[in-house]
Amino acid sequence: MTPQLQNALLKARNDLRETAPLIHCITNPIAINDCANGILAVGGKPIMAEHPDEVEEITCIAGALGVNIGNITDARRTSVLTSAKAAKTVGVPVSFDAVGVTCSSLRRDLTHTLLREACPEILKGNDAEIRAIAGAHFESRGIDVLRTNTAETIEIAKMLASTLHCVVLVTGKTDIITNGETTVLCGNGTPRLSLVTGTGCMVHALCASYSAVTDPFTAAVLSVSTMGICGELAERKSEGLGSFRIALLDALSLLSDDDYTRLLKLREV
Repeated sequence: MTPQLQNALLKARNDLRETAPLIHCITNPIAINDCANGILAVGGKPIMAEHPDEVEEITCIAGALGVNIGNITDARRTSVLTSAKAAKTVGVPVSFDAVGVTCSSLRRDLTHTLLREACPEILKGNDAEIRAIAGAHFESRGIDVLRTNTAETIEIAKMLASTLHCVVLVTGKTDIITNGETTVLCGNGTPRLSLVTGTGCMVHALCASYSAVTDPFTAAVLSVSTMGICGELAERKSEGLGSFRIALLDALSLLSDDDYTRLLKLREV
Protein backbone atom coordinates (compact mmCIF):
# COMPACT_ATOMS: atom_id res chain seq x y z
CA MET A 1 0.00 0.00 0.00
CA THR A 2 1.34 3.41 -0.95
CA PRO A 3 1.67 6.19 1.63
CA GLN A 4 -0.72 8.25 -0.52
CA LEU A 5 -3.47 5.63 -0.26
CA GLN A 6 -2.93 5.16 3.48
CA ASN A 7 -3.18 8.92 4.03
CA ALA A 8 -6.33 9.08 1.89
CA LEU A 9 -7.95 6.25 3.87
CA LEU A 10 -7.26 7.88 7.23
CA LYS A 11 -8.36 11.30 5.97
CA ALA A 12 -11.66 9.89 4.73
CA ARG A 13 -12.32 8.19 8.07
CA ASN A 14 -11.91 11.48 9.88
CA ASP A 15 -13.67 13.64 7.28
CA LEU A 16 -16.81 11.52 7.52
CA ARG A 17 -16.91 11.87 11.30
CA GLU A 18 -16.31 15.61 11.13
CA THR A 19 -18.80 16.48 8.38
CA ALA A 20 -21.54 13.85 9.07
CA PRO A 21 -23.11 14.02 5.58
CA LEU A 22 -26.63 12.83 4.85
CA ILE A 23 -26.48 9.41 3.18
CA HIS A 24 -29.54 8.31 1.22
CA CYS A 25 -29.85 4.52 1.07
CA ILE A 26 -32.45 2.55 -0.82
CA THR A 27 -31.69 -0.91 0.49
CA ASN A 28 -33.58 -4.08 1.22
CA PRO A 29 -35.77 -4.28 4.34
CA ILE A 30 -33.87 -7.38 5.49
CA ALA A 31 -30.81 -5.22 6.21
CA ILE A 32 -32.16 -1.69 6.51
CA ASN A 33 -31.69 -1.37 10.28
CA ASP A 34 -28.12 -2.67 10.27
CA CYS A 35 -27.23 -0.46 7.30
CA ALA A 36 -28.58 2.64 9.04
CA ASN A 37 -26.74 1.81 12.25
CA GLY A 38 -23.56 1.08 10.32
CA ILE A 39 -23.70 4.51 8.69
CA LEU A 40 -24.20 6.11 12.07
CA ALA A 41 -21.34 4.10 13.58
CA VAL A 42 -18.78 5.49 11.13
CA GLY A 43 -20.07 9.06 11.29
CA GLY A 44 -22.70 9.54 8.59
CA LYS A 45 -26.39 10.39 8.90
CA PRO A 46 -28.68 7.85 7.20
CA ILE A 47 -32.00 8.45 5.54
CA MET A 48 -33.65 5.33 4.18
CA ALA A 49 -36.39 6.84 2.00
CA GLU A 50 -37.78 4.73 -0.81
CA HIS A 51 -41.22 6.08 -1.80
CA PRO A 52 -41.12 6.96 -5.51
CA ASP A 53 -42.78 10.33 -4.89
CA GLU A 54 -40.04 11.62 -2.58
CA VAL A 55 -36.77 9.90 -3.48
CA GLU A 56 -35.69 12.42 -6.12
CA GLU A 57 -36.06 15.34 -3.71
CA ILE A 58 -34.22 13.53 -0.94
CA THR A 59 -31.40 12.35 -3.18
CA CYS A 60 -30.74 15.90 -4.31
CA ILE A 61 -30.03 17.07 -0.74
CA ALA A 62 -27.89 14.06 0.20
CA GLY A 63 -24.12 13.78 0.25
CA ALA A 64 -24.27 10.38 -1.45
CA LEU A 65 -26.70 7.73 -2.66
CA GLY A 66 -26.51 3.97 -2.16
CA VAL A 67 -28.93 1.66 -3.99
CA ASN A 68 -29.27 -2.06 -3.34
CA ILE A 69 -31.48 -4.57 -5.19
CA GLY A 70 -31.49 -7.30 -2.55
CA ASN A 71 -35.29 -7.22 -2.38
CA ILE A 72 -37.27 -5.79 -5.30
CA THR A 73 -40.79 -4.42 -5.38
CA ASP A 74 -42.40 -2.32 -8.10
CA ALA A 75 -42.01 0.79 -5.95
CA ARG A 76 -38.39 0.05 -5.05
CA ARG A 77 -37.49 -0.61 -8.68
CA THR A 78 -38.92 2.79 -9.67
CA SER A 79 -37.20 4.50 -6.76
CA VAL A 80 -33.79 3.01 -7.55
CA LEU A 81 -33.84 4.34 -11.10
CA THR A 82 -35.38 7.69 -10.19
CA SER A 83 -32.84 8.32 -7.44
CA ALA A 84 -29.84 7.25 -9.49
CA LYS A 85 -30.82 9.51 -12.40
CA ALA A 86 -31.39 12.44 -10.03
CA ALA A 87 -28.03 11.85 -8.38
CA LYS A 88 -26.20 11.88 -11.69
CA THR A 89 -27.97 15.11 -12.67
CA VAL A 90 -26.91 17.02 -9.54
CA GLY A 91 -23.52 15.36 -9.01
CA VAL A 92 -24.31 13.21 -5.99
CA PRO A 93 -22.04 10.10 -5.98
CA VAL A 94 -23.84 6.79 -6.48
CA SER A 95 -22.95 3.35 -5.16
CA PHE A 96 -24.80 0.30 -6.49
CA ASP A 97 -24.94 -3.14 -4.88
CA ALA A 98 -26.08 -5.71 -7.47
CA VAL A 99 -27.35 -8.22 -4.89
CA GLY A 100 -28.72 -11.38 -6.48
CA VAL A 101 -28.34 -10.19 -10.06
CA THR A 102 -27.65 -13.83 -10.93
CA CYS A 103 -31.06 -14.89 -9.61
CA SER A 104 -33.57 -13.41 -12.04
CA SER A 105 -34.06 -11.58 -15.31
CA LEU A 106 -35.86 -8.86 -13.36
CA ARG A 107 -32.70 -8.02 -11.44
CA ARG A 108 -30.49 -8.34 -14.51
CA ASP A 109 -32.73 -6.02 -16.54
CA LEU A 110 -32.83 -3.46 -13.71
CA THR A 111 -29.06 -3.63 -13.29
CA HIS A 112 -28.31 -3.08 -16.97
CA THR A 113 -30.84 -0.25 -17.17
CA LEU A 114 -29.24 1.48 -14.20
CA LEU A 115 -25.73 1.00 -15.59
CA ARG A 116 -26.82 2.38 -18.94
CA GLU A 117 -28.83 5.36 -17.69
CA ALA A 118 -27.02 6.37 -14.48
CA CYS A 119 -23.80 4.41 -14.09
CA PRO A 120 -22.64 4.49 -10.46
CA GLU A 121 -19.24 5.57 -9.21
CA ILE A 122 -18.97 2.29 -7.27
CA LEU A 123 -20.34 -1.06 -8.48
CA LYS A 124 -20.33 -3.79 -5.81
CA GLY A 125 -21.02 -7.49 -6.08
CA ASN A 126 -19.65 -10.90 -5.26
CA ASP A 127 -17.67 -13.00 -7.74
CA ALA A 128 -20.74 -14.44 -9.48
CA GLU A 129 -22.61 -11.11 -9.58
CA ILE A 130 -19.74 -9.22 -11.17
CA ARG A 131 -19.19 -12.02 -13.68
CA ALA A 132 -22.89 -12.01 -14.56
CA ILE A 133 -22.88 -8.26 -15.16
CA ALA A 134 -19.82 -8.64 -17.40
CA GLY A 135 -21.45 -11.45 -19.37
CA ALA A 136 -18.93 -14.04 -18.16
CA HIS A 137 -19.58 -17.56 -16.89
CA PHE A 138 -20.58 -17.73 -13.22
CA GLU A 139 -21.59 -20.38 -10.71
CA SER A 140 -23.96 -19.46 -7.88
CA ARG A 141 -26.92 -20.60 -5.82
CA GLY A 142 -29.15 -17.71 -4.84
CA ILE A 143 -26.79 -15.03 -3.58
CA ASP A 144 -24.04 -17.54 -2.72
CA VAL A 145 -21.00 -18.09 -4.92
CA LEU A 146 -20.24 -21.75 -5.65
CA ARG A 147 -16.83 -21.34 -7.24
CA THR A 148 -14.31 -18.52 -7.60
CA ASN A 149 -11.24 -17.88 -9.70
CA THR A 150 -9.52 -14.84 -8.25
CA ALA A 151 -7.03 -14.28 -11.08
CA GLU A 152 -9.73 -14.47 -13.75
CA THR A 153 -12.14 -12.36 -11.71
CA ILE A 154 -9.52 -9.64 -11.31
CA GLU A 155 -9.25 -9.33 -15.09
CA ILE A 156 -13.04 -9.33 -15.49
CA ALA A 157 -13.40 -6.65 -12.82
CA LYS A 158 -10.68 -4.50 -14.42
CA MET A 159 -12.37 -4.78 -17.80
CA LEU A 160 -15.76 -3.88 -16.35
CA ALA A 161 -14.31 -0.91 -14.44
CA SER A 162 -12.63 0.41 -17.58
CA THR A 163 -15.75 -0.07 -19.69
CA LEU A 164 -18.12 1.56 -17.21
CA HIS A 165 -15.63 4.18 -15.94
CA CYS A 166 -16.32 3.26 -12.34
CA VAL A 167 -14.78 1.44 -9.39
CA VAL A 168 -15.65 -2.24 -9.14
CA LEU A 169 -15.65 -3.89 -5.73
CA VAL A 170 -15.76 -7.69 -5.72
CA THR A 171 -16.39 -9.10 -2.25
CA GLY A 172 -15.23 -12.54 -1.20
CA LYS A 173 -12.60 -14.33 0.85
CA THR A 174 -10.19 -11.89 -0.78
CA ASP A 175 -11.84 -8.64 -1.81
CA ILE A 176 -10.92 -7.03 -5.13
CA ILE A 177 -11.07 -3.28 -5.67
CA THR A 178 -10.21 -1.84 -9.07
CA ASN A 179 -10.74 1.26 -11.18
CA GLY A 180 -9.32 -0.48 -14.26
CA GLU A 181 -5.84 0.93 -13.76
CA THR A 182 -5.09 0.38 -10.07
CA THR A 183 -6.14 -2.86 -8.41
CA VAL A 184 -5.76 -3.83 -4.76
CA LEU A 185 -6.67 -6.95 -2.82
CA CYS A 186 -7.95 -6.83 0.75
CA GLY A 187 -7.39 -9.86 2.96
CA ASN A 188 -9.30 -8.70 6.01
CA GLY A 189 -12.41 -10.49 7.25
CA THR A 190 -13.77 -13.66 8.80
CA PRO A 191 -16.13 -16.38 7.49
CA ARG A 192 -18.51 -15.43 10.30
CA LEU A 193 -19.43 -12.23 8.41
CA SER A 194 -21.13 -14.33 5.74
CA LEU A 195 -23.30 -16.04 8.37
CA VAL A 196 -25.02 -12.83 9.49
CA THR A 197 -27.63 -11.42 7.13
CA GLY A 198 -26.90 -7.92 5.90
CA THR A 199 -23.14 -7.60 6.42
CA GLY A 200 -22.57 -7.31 2.67
CA CYS A 201 -25.27 -4.66 2.51
CA MET A 202 -23.50 -2.84 5.34
CA VAL A 203 -20.30 -2.77 3.28
CA HIS A 204 -22.29 -1.09 0.54
CA ALA A 205 -23.78 1.42 2.99
CA LEU A 206 -20.23 2.29 4.05
CA CYS A 207 -19.27 2.71 0.38
CA ALA A 208 -22.01 5.28 0.00
CA SER A 209 -20.97 6.99 3.23
CA TYR A 210 -17.30 7.33 2.41
CA SER A 211 -17.99 8.33 -1.20
CA ALA A 212 -19.52 11.52 0.20
CA VAL A 213 -16.09 12.62 1.46
CA THR A 214 -13.51 11.00 -0.83
CA ASP A 215 -12.93 9.51 -4.28
CA PRO A 216 -14.71 6.26 -5.21
CA PHE A 217 -11.58 4.08 -5.13
CA THR A 218 -10.59 5.19 -1.63
CA ALA A 219 -14.21 4.86 -0.48
CA ALA A 220 -14.47 1.27 -1.73
CA VAL A 221 -11.14 0.22 -0.22
CA LEU A 222 -11.96 1.86 3.09
CA SER A 223 -15.44 0.34 3.30
CA VAL A 224 -14.54 -3.28 2.65
CA SER A 225 -11.39 -3.17 4.77
CA THR A 226 -13.22 -1.52 7.67
CA MET A 227 -15.91 -4.20 7.66
CA GLY A 228 -13.31 -6.94 7.43
CA ILE A 229 -11.24 -5.57 10.30
CA CYS A 230 -14.32 -5.01 12.46
CA GLY A 231 -15.44 -8.56 11.72
CA GLU A 232 -12.10 -9.84 12.98
CA LEU A 233 -12.38 -7.76 16.14
CA ALA A 234 -16.00 -8.81 16.72
CA GLU A 235 -15.11 -12.48 16.38
CA ARG A 236 -12.63 -12.19 19.25
CA LYS A 237 -15.30 -10.79 21.58
CA SER A 238 -18.35 -12.88 20.73
CA GLU A 239 -19.66 -16.42 21.06
CA GLY A 240 -22.65 -16.99 18.79
CA LEU A 241 -23.98 -15.04 15.82
CA GLY A 242 -26.17 -12.79 17.99
CA SER A 243 -23.32 -11.48 20.09
CA PHE A 244 -21.16 -11.26 16.95
CA ARG A 245 -23.72 -8.96 15.30
CA ILE A 246 -23.69 -6.61 18.29
CA ALA A 247 -19.90 -6.78 18.63
CA LEU A 248 -19.59 -5.87 14.94
CA LEU A 249 -21.55 -2.66 15.44
CA ASP A 250 -19.45 -1.89 18.52
CA ALA A 251 -16.27 -2.39 16.53
CA LEU A 252 -17.49 -0.11 13.73
CA SER A 253 -18.15 2.68 16.22
CA LEU A 254 -14.94 2.20 18.24
CA LEU A 255 -12.30 1.41 15.60
CA SER A 256 -9.32 3.75 15.99
CA ASP A 257 -7.02 4.98 13.24
CA ASP A 258 -4.14 3.13 14.91
CA ASP A 259 -5.99 -0.19 15.00
CA TYR A 260 -7.24 0.28 11.44
CA THR A 261 -3.71 0.88 10.14
CA ARG A 262 -2.19 -1.93 12.23
CA LEU A 263 -4.73 -4.56 11.15
CA LEU A 264 -5.14 -3.57 7.49
CA LYS A 265 -4.21 -6.31 4.99
CA LEU A 266 -3.93 -4.64 1.62
CA ARG A 267 -1.72 -5.25 -1.40
CA GLU A 268 -1.59 -3.94 -4.93
CA VAL A 269 -1.55 -6.35 -7.88
